[in-house]
Amino acid sequence: MINEDPGEEFLISELAALAKAIFSNLELIVLLEVKTERQRTDEHLKALWSNRETRENIKSTHVTGRFLHFRRLHPTLTDEALENRIAWVLRSAGHEPSERDRRVFDDPAHCLLKLLTRLAEVFLCEARDGSIRVRSRLQTQWHDLVLVVPPLLVTAAWMAARRSIPDETTISRAARIEFQRRVQLWLCDSTLPVDDDPLLDQLCATEGLDETHMHLNGTTEAEKVWMDVLARPREVLNALRHRATREGGLHTRIGDGIDRLLRQEDPNLTPTRLHQRIEQAITTKAFLLEALDSHYALTNPSGAFLLLDPQARYGQVVRARPLETDLTVTTTEALHLVDIISYLASGNGTEVHGLAFFYYALIRAQFCRLLVQQADQIGFDQFQYITLNELREATEKDYAERFRQIERGFQKPVNFLEGRFAPKENPERNASLLMQILRGYIQFLDERADGIPRGNLNKLFSDPKMARISLAEALRISRELEEGSHRLPRSERRLRLGLVAHFIKRTDTDERNRFLRDEFSPVCRDSKARRMADRAAQALVVLLQSVHGLSSMLRGVDAASNERHAGPEVFAPVFRRMRRAQIQRFTYHVGEDFVHLASGLRAINEAVLFLDLTSGCRLGHATAAGLSPEKWWRSVGDAVIQPSEDRLDDLVFVWGTLKRKHVFQDRIALLDAEIRRLAMYIWEDPYLTPDILLRAWQLRYIDPIIRSYGNYDVNSDRNAEIKIYKESQARDPKAHAQFLLRHGAGLTVEARIRCRQPILVKREGDILDQELLEFLQTATLELIQKRNIAIETLPSSNVRISIHQSYDDHHAAGWLGYGKALCPTSVVIGTDDPGIFATSLRAEYAHMLHALEANGAGANAAYTLQTLAATSRRFRF
Repeated sequence: MINEDPGEEFLISELAALAKAIFSNLELIVLLEVKTERQRTDEHLKALWSNRETRENIKSTHVTGRFLHFRRLHPTLTDEALENRIAWVLRSAGHEPSERDRRVFDDPAHCLLKLLTRLAEVFLCEARDGSIRVRSRLQTQWHDLVLVVPPLLVTAAWMAARRSIPDETTISRAARIEFQRRVQLWLCDSTLPVDDDPLLDQLCATEGLDETHMHLNGTTEAEKVWMDVLARPREVLNALRHRATREGGLHTRIGDGIDRLLRQEDPNLTPTRLHQRIEQAITTKAFLLEALDSHYALTNPSGAFLLLDPQARYGQVVRARPLETDLTVTTTEALHLVDIISYLASGNGTEVHGLAFFYYALIRAQFCRLLVQQADQIGFDQFQYITLNELREATEKDYAERFRQIERGFQKPVNFLEGRFAPKENPERNASLLMQILRGYIQFLDERADGIPRGNLNKLFSDPKMARISLAEALRISRELEEGSHRLPRSERRLRLGLVAHFIKRTDTDERNRFLRDEFSPVCRDSKARRMADRAAQALVVLLQSVHGLSSMLRGVDAASNERHAGPEVFAPVFRRMRRAQIQRFTYHVGEDFVHLASGLRAINEAVLFLDLTSGCRLGHATAAGLSPEKWWRSVGDAVIQPSEDRLDDLVFVWGTLKRKHVFQDRIALLDAEIRRLAMYIWEDPYLTPDILLRAWQLRYIDPIIRSYGNYDVNSDRNAEIKIYKESQARDPKAHAQFLLRHGAGLTVEARIRCRQPILVKREGDILDQELLEFLQTATLELIQKRNIAIETLPSSNVRISIHQSYDDHHAAGWLGYGKALCPTSVVIGTDDPGIFATSLRAEYAHMLHALEANGAGANAAYTLQTLAATSRRFRF
């Protein structure tokens, strides 16, 4: 362990950077991978290493690639400065500098074991409850590390160092079982250990945490998907290989986003090449496991066993391992890694085994990076490419494993989970999806803390998977297990589940282009997204009305995904429909990704006003209301480009806010003139005033598709929308006419084109200056607080998608009264997509605790954290 001194933090950061550089060595992967289909990976590695010239080339590629990737992490340093840092890290291990350490790190056949052991001893420790923990003071550096380096490799090295006998085959079965149980206790059903802060231990144990913002798809940890791809590569990779092409870009063609995601990771990576590498990793791991025990070592190299395909060979080797049958998948994988690391550490393995382990780890790391948003992948689009690659799809059909991951065995940090799911467009598909979720939930509830089934369901049903029961019966069983009944004892699990339906924000590029050309123009803007959301809402309402007990499980409604693809106005009719179906709680993702900060603030206000969010409702993210305008301008290079109509909307929104608040009278006059100029350019109507434009903006909660209907409809929901439409038309005909004009009623092709004409807005000279933006933030927060709405803040998601450089400058500290204090705001914490952000709810609380301390909370940080937990309980649906 590196001793604590003034340079400790710097040294640890450089150690983590060096580890990331080593694990990102794409050149070494290319050099080691098999080029022909007929050659086995292990034989290929043996051939490479046995040849002196290729062996030296491998070592050179390792060292050169390490340096180049280290340079990318430190782009401003000279070569000499980089050399000094690398040498310092390599030769510093808490003892006198060692030339031998440098030679070990320069050798790819030996460096990985040394590196993983070093990382393990620096970052990890054992808590009083017997679990592996991350040292609390290093939580931020650890989280940065595991975006690139698979964490189970590090924890396996930590566990291997604490195994008394390195060769498992020489110990008794009882001792082996005891160690296997110990590993399961260390891991707590997760590949990501949590911090060791005693405050959070107490908070989790006594009060528990409430998860208010988690998407069920996107929850599974990356390494759990890796374990699945080892067992069934074709099924897991099938979605990536056969996905439909999804072109990215709202304003210009930028190509398929998933293809770009692969090429960002590796310029030569394709779905086919990834599949080939996965199969080579499977063969390599089988080769390493075969070497561990003479009982199943290859005694006949020419036998039929060697001719098996990688998946079959791997399956036979794994089945021969001396492991207990009731261990979790995570524990089993960890034991494999512990065995391999122990074997290499004992000196029994050859250099080829060391090289094979390194190659296996490099492929494992590359695959996991495709499932986790990296530090340099900024913005929602980058996040969305990870969700769209669907590499999690096959794995995430097992919902029980997700609940186990959140429960974390005996740790049980979470009281309540609001799991979000995307409703389908017909009741049958919704019922099927909900049954899939409930089967996993019921299976989870009928398990002990160690994951072993209690067997209560077997007593009730001949089919323990409950394939033949109805959705209503599944709901009843889940309630019985939650509360206990005469036929089912109360579950030992702490976690309880509620569901939130989140409608998807979509855009259709072809529809947008047709609207601009007025060629077979849609009835209104975003008509396809509106109709799809409405069909999904209708299907959900039908199911709610027909399935007894579903309303108690379905706690609320949300709209999620890329907010630039559809604004709050698109979902206003859907939210009204769900209210009429007796859904009372709503939340909405907004103000997270925007072109201009004023646009983000406008979107937040639109969500509150158009969706009629009231007491007990929430907003997801709302980062525009917390970011420093100064810092935001710097992040966008002091200039933005936005469509003319968006700029006009921003100006009208600001003008209306200032008029309502009776402030900045001098700015109101300037805004008035700029609005009239821009409105005249777009609409060519000299009588169009800021007041009319403001009133037309306020009418956007109306469904514009209604203009294609008659005056009455037998469908009660549709008839209610017709009434809203007709009343607004009678009440304010000028504003209503402008509202319809925006949706294409009488709009010329020239005006449509002018609406999308780009405008360059520079910080210098922008009428929406820093003082005005800060006022708008305060006014927005006052509106949120006045309506008793909470903001769901998601630290890791915000750091990846927003402009933050670290957790310490997270904007929520200002909402909570620290740093640059903003208007007091009700804040709850969630994880968003914990698998994609390599986090957990407890980790998000740890990040927030550090942010509070960094912003001067001091002794009040503990109280503020407890307040956050209490607010989450109060605002949970």
